[in-house]
Parts: sequence; structure tokens; C-alpha cells
Amino acid sequence: MSTTRMSSGPAFTPEKDLARFEDTARRGQRLTGFSLAAHGWRFEDAEPEDVVFDMSYETDPDDHHFDLFRAAGWTPALTYGHIRLFAAAPGTTPVHTGTESRLEEALGNRALFLRYTAVTIAAALLVVLAMAAADWPLAAMMAAATLSAVALVYTSFTLVGYHRQVQRLRRMSAVS
Repeated sequence: MSTTRMSSGPAFTPEKDLARFEDTARRGQRLTGFSLAAHGWRFEDAEPEDVVFDMSYETDPDDHHFDLFRAAGWTPALTYGHIRLFAAAPGTTPVHTGTESRLEEALGNRALFLRYTAVTIAAALLVVLAMAAADWPLAAMMAAATLSAVALVYTSFTLVGYHRQVQRLRRMSAVS
């Protein structure tokens, strides 16, 4: 049987999602994918197992990326977009052993979503200009405005999440 659970958002609190994956695996549900337009995680019934999870962000990973995780004892569990999830036995040494590597990933994600947000803003402005220049039917204007707003919310909120991650990791790095 398939179950869906809401995501806390990898850009906001990835550690909550990782803890959820571990808990559901112990209770006999295996992570199988994203659902609800990437708002949640999909799980299917499986044998209970004691595993831990780690998350990596790579837009275009090469074999070396996966080899690094495999050599450290991690098995690829799920890929979605630039998010890579890995599973391992409890006690396996994390690939990310310090805040510096996590900070590097967060900086990359923030830059990626800054570009996405800039493109979304430009597209929304073009839609507004096109609507002002032509006589669009009301339904078409509402649909274009709604799509533009939804895209802007998705990209900008994720950008804010990664920006907050960068700030938190920088504070952690300064303390250690």
C-alpha cells in the first residue's frame, strides 16, 4: 500500500525529512518517490529496516559523486531533480562530515534558485507587458497571472529557504 506524507521542505529543514525517512523505514515503509507535485514523499509497505539517510544536491552528478557515497557505505535511494538521497546502516560515517561541505551545497542551491527566481520574475513581467499591450480575454489573463504567481512563489520561497540554510551554516561554521 502506498502512503503519502508531506515534506517539510528540503530547502527549509532537510534534517526533519531525513529523520522521517528513518522512522518510516523502521516502521516498515520504504521511500519510493515524491508525490503531490513534489509537496510530499511517497512510501510503500516493505520489511522494516534500520537505516539512516543522507541528502546530497547535485544538478548533474558524475560517476565520481556516486562512487564517493558508495565508497563511504551509502547506497543511492532516490533521485528527484537535483536532490539525491542515500541510505546506509546506522553508524556509517557521513560523507558530509563538517559544515563546510553542507555550506558549499547550500550556496550552490541558493545560486540555482536565485537564477530560477530571476527567470520567473522576468517571465512574469513579460506576461504583464503582453497583457497590457494586447486585449486578452479575462480567463486568459487570470490563468497567466495565476501561473506566474505560483511559479514565483515556488522559486522565491525555495530561494529564501536556501538563503536561511546558508546563514545558519555560516553561523555554525563561525562557532566551530
